[in-house]
Amino acid sequence: MKKILLLWCQQFQFFILKLSYALHKNSSNSKEWIVAGAETASMLQNLAKALPSSTCVNFAPNKFYSFSYDITFYASNLIKHLWLIGYIPFVFGRLLRQHKGVIYLGASGFITSARDGRAAEFSYLKSLEKQVICYFVGSEIRSFKLLNDYAKTHEIDVITTYQSFSNLGIDSPANENARKLLGEAANQYADHIFNPSVDQMAYIDRYTHPCLYFLPDTMFRKNAEKFLDMNEIIICHGPSSPLIKGTQLVRAAIKKLKTEGYKFKYVELINIPHNELLKQLQQAHIVLNEFYAFVPGIFAAEAMANHCAVLTSADPLIEPSVGTDFDDAWIVTPYWLIYDKLKMLLDNPELIEVHASKGFDWACRSYSHEKAASRFRQLVN
Repeated sequence: MKKILLLWCQQFQFFILKLSYALHKNSSNSKEWIVAGAETASMLQNLAKALPSSTCVNFAPNKFYSFSYDITFYASNLIKHLWLIGYIPFVFGRLLRQHKGVIYLGASGFITSARDGRAAEFSYLKSLEKQVICYFVGSEIRSFKLLNDYAKTHEIDVITTYQSFSNLGIDSPANENARKLLGEAANQYADHIFNPSVDQMAYIDRYTHPCLYFLPDTMFRKNAEKFLDMNEIIICHGPSSPLIKGTQLVRAAIKKLKTEGYKFKYVELINIPHNELLKQLQQAHIVLNEFYAFVPGIFAAEAMANHCAVLTSADPLIEPSVGTDFDDAWIVTPYWLIYDKLKMLLDNPELIEVHASKGFDWACRSYSHEKAASRFRQLVN
């Protein structure tokens, strides 16, 4: 019965979409991109800002951010949800008349896609000669089966080793099938796919671009003064999901170092607004990022932009999308070496600023608004 209802819903939405597209035939194709998704780690906001001729559509609120978007579709109750079933495709029809393509951040779409991973939506866009770009951000595309098989082969723990404990059911066959459909639809229809091929191992068998982070210029703050007084070294850790970021291992390393007599200030940044997190990074000397991932992620990028020495498990020898030019921008730290790598910096505090400066320079070259936007446009155009 559920499958039939989903099919009827999708067919109804396509009727509204096609009707709207016909009604807006006189709308000018004056913009480039519809940037659509649910806000994740400020990626939606930063991506839209990096592409000035775009319209930003947000499908879900995020309590950590207070950004404004061109269009928001939030269903706070059942009546609003039912209304949006018809309203979203009507707005989408108008937007398609005005733009050359859609950039999808994450798994969200304008048409009900539980049955096909957005394949029908993508197929319709291609029939209109619109560009489709998929930019995946993590668990919506990462295959538990594929990554767990990789972990078993290489005898290491990865994000999916523990994620099912903190998010019950995320590894269910139904959710794995949804990720499979999502990957297959992108594989078949997308003009470009942004996805780290190992860290977010997916049902995609074609080349994928490395993910780009579009950090605003105002975020880059090189602060040499904080390294002049190292009497109290400030160490920060800001996990969005503690278990899969390795917080338990971070706390164990911190505890051992303190019992050995090392003096420092340890700050955990959990469930705080994004603006407050950035203020803390401006004062921090060392940032402990995450320790089961193979890419640095947005928090590490923000830490480097704020002139912090970053320890994280991101490894260019494992994840090819990291590239070979990372120039020791962070200290590669697998989960079993957190204590050792952190102790090395505390024993040699003069190295903290050296690593922080390398990270800052690399972030400027790779993650700044201007550089990332230029690279993105080169890739998609």
